Amino acid sequence: MPTPSWNLAIIIIFLMGIAFGYILQREKIVATLLSVYVALIVTQALSGNVISFFQGEKTVWNQFWINSHTSPFTVRVVIFLAVIMLLTAKSGISGGKSKGILSPIEIVVYSLLTTALILSSILYFLPPESREAFVVSSKLGAFIINQYIWWILLPVGLLIVTSLFRRSSSSSYD
Repeated sequence: MPTPSWNLAIIIIFLMGIAFGYILQREKIVATLLSVYVALIVTQALSGNVISFFQGEKTVWNQFWINSHTSPFTVRVVIFLAVIMLLTAKSGISGGKSKGILSPIEIVVYSLLTTALILSSILYFLPPESREAFVVSSKLGAFIINQYIWWILLPVGLLIVTSLFRRSSSSSYD
């Protein structure tokens, strides 16, 4: 029996992302997308100090430290996912109501881009040699990793375009 490839796992993650988007609808998937951007910033800002703390190099109140040999990848992923979950679940961020024929298409596109941004960010947190090994073992993984800058930029462009489209269509009914 052949072993499942990383490509299959990635496809399943994207299908779960689309299902998640349909469950949440456009408002919450846009809020999740914004949470991912905030999580990237928070992860970048905090990961160095948190990694130092878990490696026993920094203390809290000059008394408390942990020497757990935790990998930087693990620390970054935990911070990243924790911020996304907390902001998505507990924030008052809203993406606005959506109606009309574009709504299902928007949900799919936003879900795909949000999933790609989350997945590519997590893969980007890997050490360079692990990331390179992943690129070699998965064509889809290579595409996701190599297009990281586009996964960051495309959702912003989509937000701008859909907001302009939404604004122009709502003003025509006034």
